[in-house]
Amino acid sequence: MLGSFVVLLALSGLGLCLAIGGLWIVRHYVDHKTLMSHHDVTGYMLSIVGTLYAVVLGLIVVGALTRFQQARLDVENEANTLHDMFHLAQGLPKDLQVKIRSDCRSYATFVVNEEWKAMELGGQSENAHEVMTDFWNRITKFKPSDDGETNVQSALLSQLDELGDFRHTRLLDAKPEFDPYIWGAIISGGFILIVFTYFFGVEKFAVQALMTGLVTIVLAINLVIIALFGYPYSGDVKVSSDAFSSVSRHFDQEVKRIGY
Repeated sequence: MLGSFVVLLALSGLGLCLAIGGLWIVRHYVDHKTLMSHHDVTGYMLSIVGTLYAVVLGLIVVGALTRFQQARLDVENEANTLHDMFHLAQGLPKDLQVKIRSDCRSYATFVVNEEWKAMELGGQSENAHEVMTDFWNRITKFKPSDDGETNVQSALLSQLDELGDFRHTRLLDAKPEFDPYIWGAIISGGFILIVFTYFFGVEKFAVQALMTGLVTIVLAINLVIIALFGYPYSGDVKVSSDAFSSVSRHFDQEVKRIGY
């Protein structure tokens, strides 16, 4: 799994070994004095390449972090909207009130127990989707008998519209944001940047190996951040379903308190 700490640590370690190994090969065949004669050109080129790559990588990192935070906010808003629908239902006739509140409880349960796991692979819960369909059918087909019920129906439709939007956004966020081509470009850019460090002639190999290693580690840290936060619903760092678990417990308490 791309978002696993163990996998990412292993890949970072492998990248570090390859970077140092590449430096050793270059230093084995090219004397450091020869490399020193190209310092002026190498320095300018590294500055240009490094700046361009830093801008691109920085934008991707910021985008991944922003997406993760927005996904967390969307989940909380979706759960809050479901909570509001549960309480708005008390303004409807008892039989419809019971059905809508039951749907609210079912939706929260399906999202926590089924959909969260399915979203790790970019999927969804069909049961949760069916509950959404029930919501629309029950609320849109209801015929209010007075102004109070009309107002409640209008408010429920507004909340249901928001619930659907938040759900749709959440399911879209579960899809992979960075396809293999993007990852290939990011990794290739990092590889080129590391190779540029080979063209500096430092008399002691250990010193140059340390510098190359530090550059590799900094690049690896940024790639790890992208891998961890760029996929909000999979991996070791992901948006939790606690918001839905919380409203589900609240629903159970309310049903127990009022008896239905």
